[in-house]
Amino acid sequence: MEPQNLATPYLSQPPSQSRKKLGVQPSHSPPTMAQTMTLTMTEPPESRVHVDLPYLARSPLFQTEKPYATVFDVSGNPAATATNHVIELNEHDVVNARHLPEGTFSLEANGFEFLRRPNCLDASTAYDQDLVNTRFRQEMKDVLRSRFPQYTSIIYLDHTVRKRSPMFPSKPGTPVTSPQPAALPHFDFTTRGSFIRMSQLYPGEPEVYQDREFDLINIWKVLAGPNNDWPLAVCDYQSVDFANDHVANDVINERTVGENGLMHYNSRHRWYYLADQEVDDLIVFRNSNSLGRRSIAFHAAFDPKKVDGPPRQSIEIRFAGFY
Repeated sequence: MEPQNLATPYLSQPPSQSRKKLGVQPSHSPPTMAQTMTLTMTEPPESRVHVDLPYLARSPLFQTEKPYATVFDVSGNPAATATNHVIELNEHDVVNARHLPEGTFSLEANGFEFLRRPNCLDASTAYDQDLVNTRFRQEMKDVLRSRFPQYTSIIYLDHTVRKRSPMFPSKPGTPVTSPQPAALPHFDFTTRGSFIRMSQLYPGEPEVYQDREFDLINIWKVLAGPNNDWPLAVCDYQSVDFANDHVANDVINERTVGENGLMHYNSRHRWYYLADQEVDDLIVFRNSNSLGRRSIAFHAAFDPKKVDGPPRQSIEIRFAGFY
């Protein structure tokens, strides 16, 4: 979901209490064997941070009303409500994957991978559209081609440059000039949402994507490092009880309505990030599969409470990979 350019971490007011304080227990079915699988790894004691993550609450409201959020300013319309989200904070460990070898995670099993690949883009060149649209786009496409040979063709969709404002998240609603970190755990497109997005990008050309299996893939990286300011965390798909932890959410633009996925709390979720992320560190994850049968990665920016550098600058670039 692309948030409106306001210094607002959740498209609704942040909650004041955590699930632990509220005493609410998650409601879900027992996980399958695949969902209870854990990775065997040795990690140093400083390899995780304990934080509060905002989740969509398991509110009775969503039994009768679909979650939604606008991604444009509706403050001028007194009859409009920007969102019906009910948010709650939940305590979680987020594990630093820096010490883990490349290959620990896979797109197919976990929904994401951490890769290290040299590339041309940093904070000084991020707004050079010629560079982004030619050299950087090709570099990232080549990464996908070499790492995921199962894709017979890969097409560019879009990209977004983010620069955290000093107003985020302390002064919600303040207008800012760049998209801000997205703190609410989500994935960008449901299966339905992926077809909506493809129809917007290829109007009148359904043959491009219909009757074909495809993934919508995101490559996310910082533009200046080492970065510990609002890094991106990704959730291991094997720790998600998808039927009970996921809910579709309408993303309301001024002229269109898309659909992404939001997340309810589950204590079994396993979150990972890269501490001291550098410009060559890539987080590659699947947002959607057109058949709805492959792993995806819920993701969210979070505050590790150990900022030692300037506000985060990042770029995310999205592709469709066809089988």
